[in-house]
Parts: sequence; structure tokens; C-alpha cells
Amino acid sequence: MKINNLLIVFVLATISLTGISQTTNTVATLTLSQAVAMAMKQNQDILIARNNLRIAENNSSLLNSGYLPQLTGNAGGNYSNNNTEITYSSGDKVTQDGAVSTSYNGSLGINYRLFDGMNRYYNYKILKADDTYTELQSRALIENTLILLSRSYYDVARLTSKIENIKRTLGISYTRYLYIKDKYDYGQSTELDVLNSEVDLNNDSVNLINTQRELHIAHNNLDVLLGQQPGLNYQIDTLVVFNPVTNPDSLFIDAMANNASYLMSLQNKEVSALSVKQSKSGYLPTLDLNGSYAVSKTDNDVGYLLNSQNKGFSTGISLSWSIFDGGKTRTRELNSRISNENALFLVEQSRIELKRQFMNAYTNYRDLFYIMQVEERNMNTNKLNFDRTVEQFRLGQISSLDFRNAQVELQNAIDRYNTAKYNAKMAELELLKLAGLFLKVV
Repeated sequence: MKINNLLIVFVLATISLTGISQTTNTVATLTLSQAVAMAMKQNQDILIARNNLRIAENNSSLLNSGYLPQLTGNAGGNYSNNNTEITYSSGDKVTQDGAVSTSYNGSLGINYRLFDGMNRYYNYKILKADDTYTELQSRALIENTLILLSRSYYDVARLTSKIENIKRTLGISYTRYLYIKDKYDYGQSTELDVLNSEVDLNNDSVNLINTQRELHIAHNNLDVLLGQQPGLNYQIDTLVVFNPVTNPDSLFIDAMANNASYLMSLQNKEVSALSVKQSKSGYLPTLDLNGSYAVSKTDNDVGYLLNSQNKGFSTGISLSWSIFDGGKTRTRELNSRISNENALFLVEQSRIELKRQFMNAYTNYRDLFYIMQVEERNMNTNKLNFDRTVEQFRLGQISSLDFRNAQVELQNAIDRYNTAKYNAKMAELELLKLAGLFLKVV
């Protein structure tokens, strides 16, 4: 009994101190929109996705297109010191020790491919299409990350609401305990009634401690998704605002136009079609233009040519045509056509999969939204029933056990409603994500 009483005093003191700290220290309330904005700036997965998008943009720029010419500079020099003996055709001989010979050269050349069988043209279009694909891929990753963030956010909200419900229940249990204890002191109840009320109070206390532990873990999980070190001090907005879906057919049209996964399959089909055209470039010739400006100078101590110096421009054009390359170009063309056919199959598969996911998501949303409404009615009914039970208990018309049953039923009804509410909201967000509208509503 003494141990149990100490536990009761400890838990009630904890509740009181929690209430005092919340009133004396103002803690900022973090809304879901604010959490999303924070994650967009600090979540590491989202930051990596953005960097990958920057890489794709660099790859699809004009600098990586092959359309710009190549400019090359070269320079060199040679020095020699030799003992030289030269016999001319006339029979004259020249002998010199330490004959020095030096030469210098420098050039600036430009090369430009005028025509490469349209390979460069289609490669540039493929790079642009890859950039769009990466953008869709990044959007899909961001949406999935923010869905995880929303789920974690509402998990914290659910546990916060559950703790508020437990505290309310715990307060009622403590009042019941004191009420029965007073009755026992006046001989109007048994010791068993006191023990039962004390056990119920202890159970509610343990329930509160366990739920607070779960809330602490959920807070840490949310902090990580926010891109922060665990331990931030903030409150969660437990209010839920719905965007009811009244026209699923219209929403599916939005999904066909905006769903990231489906658009990625369409983009992959476009890349495959361009690859087929690019593979035919090997059948055509290439035409290259080159030009240079060069300077050279040579000095010799002996020999026919004592010194020379050249400077000037040169230019040229060359045509190359691989008439037969052993069948490599034909093989690339055939394989690209097969890949393009596979891309068409994947588009159809993606469309069917999107339809399946959308129908399942809408059914899930519709049923969970209905369950939430039912649980809300059940909660209100249990509140009325509990209010009547309180009056009957005060008048001595029902037992303490019946009062406890009504109390537990109300607590469970409130928890079920809160759980149904957050489940319905997550189902709504999942449905909007499939429709490609998630980022517009959070």
C-alpha cells in the first residue's frame, strides 16, 4: 500500500509539473506545412535529390552537347649540343665541336564537326529528356520523403492526443480513488473497492509512462526527417483539416497528367524513341573542319640550313564514311528498336499499376473516412454514457466496477477516434500523392 501510494503521488506530481512547465514556458507549435518547409531545406535525402538534379542539368547543358568546337594549344622546344662532322657532296668537310641546335614551335588549332550523321542532335535531345526524367525522379523521392514525414508527424499528433486522453482518465481515476477512500473511511465501501480503484489508478499511471516513452521516440524519428538532431523542443498541432475527395474520376485524370512514376515511364519511352533515331547515325558520313595558326623557328650552328622561321594559318576539311563497320550499327539499331518496344510495354504496365494503386488508395481513403465518422459518433455516445454513469455512481446506483468500465470505454472510444482521424488524413495524402497534387496541399 505504501509503495502504491508513493507511485500515485509521483505520477500526479509529474502531471502537475508538466502542466506548469507548459504554461510558464511557451513552446512553439509546429504545423505540418512548417514541418514540410523545414524538411525541404534540411532533409538530407531531399538535398541529395536536388544535387542529382543539378548534375542532370549540367549534363544537358550546351557545354556537354558536342555542338561547340574544340580549341587546342600546343607548344614545344628542343636544344642539342653535339660534336658535328659534315661531308658535303662537293667533298668539303665541316667539323665543329659543341655545335648547338635549337628549335621552337607553337600552334593554336580549332576542330569542329560540321556533321556527324545527326548523332549529336539526338544525343542532345536525349540529354534534355534525361534531365526531365531526373527531375521527375527527384520529385518522386521528395514526395515519398514528405509522406514519411507526414506519417511521422501524425504519429506524434496521435500520441500527443493519447497522452491528453490518458491524463484526463488519470485525473478521473484519482478522483474516483479519493471518493471511494472517503466512503471507506465512513464505512460505505469495502477495502476491495479501494484496492481496485488504486490498481486502476496505477494502471493508468503506467499507461501514461509507456505512452510518453513512445511519444519521445516518435519525436526523435520526426526530428531526423526534419533534418535536425533529435531533441528539438516543439509541440505538434493535433488539429486535422481534410480536403474531401468528391470526384474520384476527375482525380484520376489528374493522376494520369501529374503522377511522377507514370510520367517517368512516358519520359523513358521518349528517350527510347530518340535512341532508335540516334542508332541510325552510323549509316551516315561525318564531316570535320579544322584550322590552325602555327609558329616555328630553328637555329643550327652547322649544316645546310642554319636557321628557318615559319608562321601562318592552315585549314582543312575532311569527310569520313564508314561504309561497313562489321554490322555494329545494324545491331545497335535492332537493339534500340527492341528497347523502344519494351518502353511501350512499361508505359502500359505503369498505367495499369497507377489505376490499381489509385483504386486501392481511394477505397482505403473512403472507408477510413467513413470509419472516422463512425468512431466520432461512438465517441460522442460514450461521452453521454459516461456523463450518465458519473451521476449514477454518485447516487450509488452502479458499482465502482461499472464506473470503471464506462471510463475505459470512453478512453478507448477517444483513442479509436483519434487513430481513425489520423489514418483517414494519411489515406487522403496518399491519394493526393498518386494524383500528383500532394506538394500543392501540404
